Amino acid sequence: MNAVDDPAATDLAVVGAIALDEIHSRAGDIDQLLGGSAVYACLAASLLTTCAPISVVGDDLDRGLLQPLHDRGVRMDSVIEAEGPNFRWGCRYSSSGDVRETLYTRAGVYDSVPVVVAPQLRRARYVLLTAGNPEQNRRAMEQFIEPELVALDTIEREVAERRDEFRAQIRHADLVTINTLEAAHLIQWPGSDDDPALAEAAWNEIRRMGPRVFILKKASQGVEVFQGDRRTLIGAVPNLRAIDPTGAGDSFAGGLLSSLARGADLIEAAVWGCAVASFAIEQFGTAGLLRASAQDVSSRAGSITVRELNGSTPITETS
Repeated sequence: MNAVDDPAATDLAVVGAIALDEIHSRAGDIDQLLGGSAVYACLAASLLTTCAPISVVGDDLDRGLLQPLHDRGVRMDSVIEAEGPNFRWGCRYSSSGDVRETLYTRAGVYDSVPVVVAPQLRRARYVLLTAGNPEQNRRAMEQFIEPELVALDTIEREVAERRDEFRAQIRHADLVTINTLEAAHLIQWPGSDDDPALAEAAWNEIRRMGPRVFILKKASQGVEVFQGDRRTLIGAVPNLRAIDPTGAGDSFAGGLLSSLARGADLIEAAVWGCAVASFAIEQFGTAGLLRASAQDVSSRAGSITVRELNGSTPITETS
């Protein structure tokens, strides 16, 4: 069970899909895996705090697949079942695991049936809007009552195909997490997504929209955190073998927000998020997250390097 003080309270609500995934990686091929942004984020968050997915599932989803969420104390009050197909997604990873090709996205009922936030979850302290349908995120936000913090995460398809809608959502977020390719799409960067100048250019544009924090996800290189004039590089856990990188970004976001909810500062929480995400990539699907304990994550967090930057010059480094 997760470490909570009040089982009736909910610290984090996660708006996103509960999916069936098909994964092709250097480690092999597997289909019909439980996945989706809400699943990964909630499993990661459940190590520290109370959380709940806000989602719609199809009547073709084997509800027995959701048992691990129940076992970890995740509240399922706002997962509704609708007649029709469940969200399905497939991808193929490069040999390094850092490059992903989406093979298909079939949103099913998640795109057609409005999400409903149960009354007992409407005062969740933190809200995470994950990759998926911007309209579902908007519907959910209309039902929450004065959350302390709203975080926004995404996926390449959403930024590339619905850029204007995504930019409109950014204006209502306190914290934004996206990867380098998504950042390039977002600001219509003329160069490559590995250009070192991209990160600062993206932050300059995002901060004008309102968010107080921007976190750039850099796959096996960790994350870069921007807050005001502070810029921090947080490395990944070293010496890992990536079996299935699916859900790493969602796990990072869930871990980050759960750590913030437990009183950590932003950098401590980002380190925790990177440590949690390291378990997600080591096995297919959610198996890696399910074997992790808070003590395991804490141990890995100690191996992560943190570099505070002033412009392009590192001023401190810890591990």
